[in-house]
Amino acid sequence: MPIHRYVPQTAPCKLCGDGFDHHQAANAPVLNACPTCGQAVSRANIQSVNTPKLLKPLSVSDAKSLGFSVFKKTSSGEFERQ
Repeated sequence: MPIHRYVPQTAPCKLCGDGFDHHQAANAPVLNACPTCGQAVSRANIQSVNTPKLLKPLSVSDAKSLGFSVFKKTSSGEFERQ
């Protein structure tokens, strides 16, 4: 179920503050009133999410150069440093 952001149409509410997030089915109607206080609300615009994009998978040499410890699993089930 998607999460929608709703904000009050008038001054910030003492119960809801500047708005609230609401889990709602995609085909459910838009809320017109806050379920907590009953004040009129409207759905806020969707904010974009900033996610980093990796251009290539991180290699062992890249991980080592960045300061990470790289371990390899041996046949006995233990890990040894590479």
